[in-house]
Amino acid sequence: MHYDFEARQFMDAGTASGKCAIAGTDGDINWQELADAVHKLSDRLLTVCHSPEDIVLIYGHKEKYYPVAILACIHSGITYVPLDKIYPESRLQSVLNQTKACAVINCTTEQVPGVFSHIASIGPDHPTEPTAAVRHDPAGDPVQYIMFTSGTTGEPKGVMIRRSSALLFIRWALRDFGFMASDVFMNQAPFTFDVSLCDLFCSLALGSTLVLNSASQMKEQDAFIERIRKYGCSVWTSTPSFVYLFLRHPSFNAEHLPRMRSMLFIGEELPTRTCAGLFSSFPEMHLANAYGPTEATIVTTHIFITEAMIRSSPNVPIGRAMPGAQLLIQKTGEDPAEGELLICGNHVSAGYLGKPELSGEKFPVLSGSRCYITGDMVRKEDDIYYFLGRNDNQVKLNGYRIELDEISTVLANHPRVIDAVAVPLKQGNNVRKIIAFIIPEDVNDAAGLQAELREKLQHKLPYYMIPSDLVFICKFPYNTSHKLDKKLLIERFINGEFN
Repeated sequence: MHYDFEARQFMDAGTASGKCAIAGTDGDINWQELADAVHKLSDRLLTVCHSPEDIVLIYGHKEKYYPVAILACIHSGITYVPLDKIYPESRLQSVLNQTKACAVINCTTEQVPGVFSHIASIGPDHPTEPTAAVRHDPAGDPVQYIMFTSGTTGEPKGVMIRRSSALLFIRWALRDFGFMASDVFMNQAPFTFDVSLCDLFCSLALGSTLVLNSASQMKEQDAFIERIRKYGCSVWTSTPSFVYLFLRHPSFNAEHLPRMRSMLFIGEELPTRTCAGLFSSFPEMHLANAYGPTEATIVTTHIFITEAMIRSSPNVPIGRAMPGAQLLIQKTGEDPAEGELLICGNHVSAGYLGKPELSGEKFPVLSGSRCYITGDMVRKEDDIYYFLGRNDNQVKLNGYRIELDEISTVLANHPRVIDAVAVPLKQGNNVRKIIAFIIPEDVNDAAGLQAELREKLQHKLPYYMIPSDLVFICKFPYNTSHKLDKKLLIERFINGEFN
């Protein structure tokens, strides 16, 4: 059995219906149970959502009912917004105010926060009998989901993704990403982070198994690795930062995880050292890199990485454009092959919910095609793209333009450094100085290592690029999307936590 997103129907009823479809943190459900639960919830949703513009919120974390809720909204043609129970109530209130949602699906066994008290709350248990109802699409191309991302004003902004855009991604991923019906997908990204949808969409479309992992489970590395071994996970999708946390674990290798055959990285730059470590631990691994902002429906480029690639280039490519996408480079320097990336195509977001001015600024229409101004710097060689960093990762200090990634790379290449990142300390919009945060192999060797790194920086970089402070720490903080939290690093530095 599998779910056909084009027809919005479960197909091959009865075939392998007892196979595990979802392994949640609170138990498993098989494919027949999934189909029954989706039909049942779809019918319930249609009793509370009466307009094509109605929006439903989904509240939870990694419970087995969360994918049921997402699929029920897709099945019944209702726009959904994923929320995570780790969010503070202020953020939940902001999302509710912006969406004016008619209902919240509670995937947990707890009461939903009080901010939702005035809207309908729907849980896993209700008396409606399944009738397999499917609401016809409203006219045009409806919004499938709204993913809220951080905004520069401090208020989250809702990225609207249309149904046709989601279908374009699903068709491409099923054709080119190398996944199979026999795969078991390891899912760890929060459902509020669209990396999670790659696993969810592909596993449901293929009739595979989706193994959900909570934030608390992943903190216990031994138990987490045992969980993915127990379920026989074969596909790993995450940010590079997340997989890097496991590279030194003695059981994170092909011997202990023999079914793990495919890894896909999304959401951050993929370092060559991470690739080299993975090839060492998993010699037969199918390693892929992908790139794409939330505003362009999960990812826009994809490529399989080989050991020859990482030996021949200091940067890992982000890949080739998906079919039908047009990638434009706005030249910012002398090299016409480098500049800021614009993504154009039908997979680009319909804009930000309730923010027409910002949408008009970030989503221009060029030659009749929706485009998104990414703020990302890239280089194109033949038909392959390389990520060069954010345009805001290039700072100006004392009149000099500085690439922070260049500093980080010099430091991280030292044999006794595990990882390093250069971060600007700002006062308003002005950069006061650059601070390098370094994870050494031996924290007791900081004094001697600092002198070596200072000497290396002086030989490798111009004087104006050398960080004012070299700060040695045991580990980096990560946000809920498993990306390195540079803002928190600076806050801790200012508060004197590293003294």
